[in-house]
Amino acid sequence: MPKSLSLSVLALVAGGLAAQSNTVPGLDGRLTIVSDLTYQGRTGAAYPNGTIGAAMLNEMCNPGTVDIPWFAAMQSNHPKFGFLVVRVANDRIEQISDRSYCKHAFFSVNADGSCGTCQYPGSGSEMGVHCSDTYGVDNNADRTWLGPATEINPWLGTWNPVGSYFDIGDPAQAGYPLAADGARSLSTGSFNAVKNRVTIKESDLITAGAAYYYGIQLIHEGEALANRGDNLASRGFSASWNGSTWTLQDNAVPQAYGSILQRWSGATVNSAGNGTDDGRFFVAVKTTPLGGGMYHYEYAVHNVDNQRGGATFVVPIDAAGTASNFTFGDIDDNAANNWTAARVGNELVFSAPVGNALQWNTIYNFGFDCNVQPSTGACDIDQALPGAGSLSVSVTTKVPSGVPGADFALVGQGCGACAASFYQSGAFDLANSKMRLSLVGGAYSIGSSAAAYVAPTGGNLNQGDDDQDVYNLGFSLPYPGGTTTQIRICSNGFVSPAGDNGTDYTPSVAAFLAGNPRWAPCWHDLSPTGAGNVYAQTIAGVAYVTWLNVPNFSDGALNTFQMQFRATGQVDFVWQAMNPSGTDYVVGWTPGGGASNPGSRDLSVDVPLGFSVCGVDSVALAMTASARPIVNTTVNLQITNLPASSLGGVMVFSPTEIPGGIDLGFLNMAGCFGYQLPDILGSFFAAPPPSANWPFTVPNDTGLVGQTTMFQGLMIAPGFNPAGFLTTNGVRFLYGLL
Repeated sequence: MPKSLSLSVLALVAGGLAAQSNTVPGLDGRLTIVSDLTYQGRTGAAYPNGTIGAAMLNEMCNPGTVDIPWFAAMQSNHPKFGFLVVRVANDRIEQISDRSYCKHAFFSVNADGSCGTCQYPGSGSEMGVHCSDTYGVDNNADRTWLGPATEINPWLGTWNPVGSYFDIGDPAQAGYPLAADGARSLSTGSFNAVKNRVTIKESDLITAGAAYYYGIQLIHEGEALANRGDNLASRGFSASWNGSTWTLQDNAVPQAYGSILQRWSGATVNSAGNGTDDGRFFVAVKTTPLGGGMYHYEYAVHNVDNQRGGATFVVPIDAAGTASNFTFGDIDDNAANNWTAARVGNELVFSAPVGNALQWNTIYNFGFDCNVQPSTGACDIDQALPGAGSLSVSVTTKVPSGVPGADFALVGQGCGACAASFYQSGAFDLANSKMRLSLVGGAYSIGSSAAAYVAPTGGNLNQGDDDQDVYNLGFSLPYPGGTTTQIRICSNGFVSPAGDNGTDYTPSVAAFLAGNPRWAPCWHDLSPTGAGNVYAQTIAGVAYVTWLNVPNFSDGALNTFQMQFRATGQVDFVWQAMNPSGTDYVVGWTPGGGASNPGSRDLSVDVPLGFSVCGVDSVALAMTASARPIVNTTVNLQITNLPASSLGGVMVFSPTEIPGGIDLGFLNMAGCFGYQLPDILGSFFAAPPPSANWPFTVPNDTGLVGQTTMFQGLMIAPGFNPAGFLTTNGVRFLYGLL
C-alpha cells in the first residue's frame, strides 16, 4: 500500500545515485534501428478472427568502453530483445501483442556503423567497442532463438539456461519435458507460422482511426540504469489486409527512444523504480473533462524492467471525491483474471488475481470517472513477488487528490506535413509496368508513363556482383535539390545523382532515407553475369540505364528493367519481365540525408492515380504551452514547424471542444481538422518561420478553477492547399490554483 510521498522521493533519489548489483562499468548497448515489422503468417478462424505472427528488424551498436559479451545459448551472457506492439484508439494506448518470446542473440558480426569504427574483438562472441550488428527480420523470426520472457531477469539482464525452454523443450514435442541438463533440446519443426513470434489478434488491427506502433527492448547483463536510455525504441506502422495476407509497413512516424507510452499524444509519462534492487514502471495518464464537474482518468502502466512485477495499482482520492465506471485492460481476453477495483479509505485500489501480475514487457490499463479535478501526486504499485527492496514503487502522476492543479493537454494533430521521398518496400509487384517522375517546381509529380522500353545497343558496364560505375550523362540533369552531369549506377538496382550510396545488397528503408539522393527502380540483391548485365548509353539526348536479364543472387531468376533520364528532369522507370523472390525490395526516390519516412506506398495502385512529393521535407504544425494555466499567470502558446511561406495567423478558442475534430477538407484544407467551435477569434499576429508565440493571460478569477478552454492556431501559409491556411493541433487548458 502507499507510502508517504516524502519517503518515495527519498527512495527515488537514492535509486538514481547507485546501480544494480551486477553493474559492469563501461558496458553500454544502443538500439540504433528498429524497423521492418513483417507479417509471418496467420492461424485460427477466418479473417478477421484469426491471429497473426510477426517479426521485426533491429540494429544495435556498442557506444561503451568495454566489449559486450555475446555468448550464444546455451551460455547465459548475451543480449536479449523483447518485442511489443500497441494501438492508440479512443484516446487510450493498449498493448495488442502477446507477452512476446524474447530473442537470444547468438553472434555479433562486428561491423562499422553508427557508433563509429569497429574495434574488432577477435570473434563473434563479443561485440567490440564502437561495433554494430543487425538482426534482420528472418533472424528475429527464427524460433530456434526465441525463449519466454519469464526466464529473463530484466533488471539484472540474467538468464539461466539450465531448465530453460531451450533446455527442456516445448510441451508439444515428444519426450517433454526433456532432461534439465543445460543441453539444447528444443525442436521447432512442428511449429506453425505464428507460434512464439510476436502474436497479434487480427481484430486488433482493424480499429477505425487507430494509430499503431511497435517497439523493441534491449537487455544486457550488467548494463547500468544510466546507460539504458537508448535500450527502448519504437516507431509507427500501418496494417492492411488484402483478402489473403497482411501487409505491415513502417509509416511516417519516426523511431524514438523511451517507453512506447510516449506514443500516446498528450499523455503525461513518468517513471520510477525500486531503488537499486529492482527496475522501473512507467505510468502514462490522461485526464479528460466530461462536463458537469466530472473528469475521466485513464492510466497505462508499462513494466519496463521490474522483475518482481506489480500486484496492485493504487491512486489516492480526495475524501469528498466519488469514483465510478472503473475499467481495466490486460493482454488477454480472459475476464476471469481481470484486476478488481475498490475504494479503500481514501485510495482507489486495483488488485491483481493470482497469476496475472503486471510483468516486464507488458502494459496494463486502468480507468475511472471522478468528480475531483486532477492534481499532481503519486500512484503506488505494490510488488507482486517478495525480494530485496521496498514493498512498493511510487510514481509521480495525476491524481484526484490535493489542491486543484492547472494542466494542459495536446489534442489531435496539426497539418502541413509533406514528404520529399516516396517508396514501396516489401514484395515486388510492378512487372510490365511504367512510372514517370516529372520535375515540377523543384519537386516530383509521379504518375503513369508513356515511355517505351528501348533495348540497349551498347554500353555494357560489365558489372559484377555488388558493383558500381560512374556514368557521364552528356547533359545536365536537374533533380530535387540539385543538378548533375553524371550518375552512379549500382548493380543492385539503384542509381545515385550525388554522393556515393555504396553497393549495399540488403535493401532497407532506414538506409534508403539516411543515405545520399537515390532513385531505386528495383533495389534488391542482384548479381550481373556475362549473359545478364547492366548497360548505360545516351541516345538522342536521353540517357538509358538498363538491367538486362540480371539474375537474383538468391535463385538466379532473371530481371529486366530500365531507367530513362531527360534534360528536363523527367525520369522514367520501365519494368519488363521481373522474377521477384523474397520481400527485400525498395522502389522509389529519396533526397536522402535523413529524410522523413512517409510510409510505404502500393505503387501499383498509386501510380495510375498520380501523386506528388515535396522538394524538401516539411512537418506538421505543432503547438504546445510554455506552462500550466495557473490563475493570474501568463502562458505562451508556442507554434513550431511554421513553413517558409508562413505570414501569420489568428488564435481560435472556445470552451466547447469537438471530440475527434471536424475534417476541414470541405474548406479546401485537406488533412486539417478543427477541434473546437470558433467562439472567439483573436487578433492577427505575425508568425515568421520557423516558430511563433502567442501569449495568453489567465484572469485572476478563482471561478475559472476546473474550467477548460480549447485553443488552436489558424495560420496563413500559401502553397499547401487551395485555401492557403493550415491549422495546428489543439491545446486544452484546465485552469487551476497550482
